[in-house]
Amino acid sequence: MADALGIPDKIDGGAVSLRPITHADRPLIYRWLNDPAVMAFWEGTDRPLSEVKSVGWVDRFVGEDASLECLIIETVERPIGFIELSLNPGNHNYGHLVEVDICIGEPSEWERGYGSAALSALLRWLFTATNTRRTFLQPRAENERAVHVYEKVGFRKEGVLRQAEFHHGEYLDGVMMAAIRYEWLAEFATEFKDA
Repeated sequence: MADALGIPDKIDGGAVSLRPITHADRPLIYRWLNDPAVMAFWEGTDRPLSEVKSVGWVDRFVGEDASLECLIIETVERPIGFIELSLNPGNHNYGHLVEVDICIGEPSEWERGYGSAALSALLRWLFTATNTRRTFLQPRAENERAVHVYEKVGFRKEGVLRQAEFHHGEYLDGVMMAAIRYEWLAEFATEFKDA
């Protein structure tokens, strides 16, 4: 697999660890992206993922496309979710940008700090081991719980993306949020200030 970021086999995040997705994870993705509780916050319960499409979903990340990566979030006990990464590795002007999207696929593991731990580990790794200067995400404005978690780990609101997402028959506003390397290192990773 082409890997533009040089993702290691494991990124340690304390309570969780992150590892690259494999074909063996497809049944998890299929289950998570067909759980109505999860889908209410992800794609929407009106767009379940078929068995066939779940194969293609995983193939996007395991294939040769160096602009897409997916990391499985694991606790000591089991995999609980994933983080998608979209990047522009071949573009000189945008090669320093990484867009992220996170999904905790096990509702029983919600509100236990695993999403925060996973994002903190990812940001620490991106900002200290790669050329990433800006990491951003675009949650729905109505998803206040997610926005709070993102702010807690170092993402800052930059603006409202009006009617940015079509979800359950409605056009909903999103929030542009970003973590900037020098700001994040200064505030969240004092041991890496010289990185």
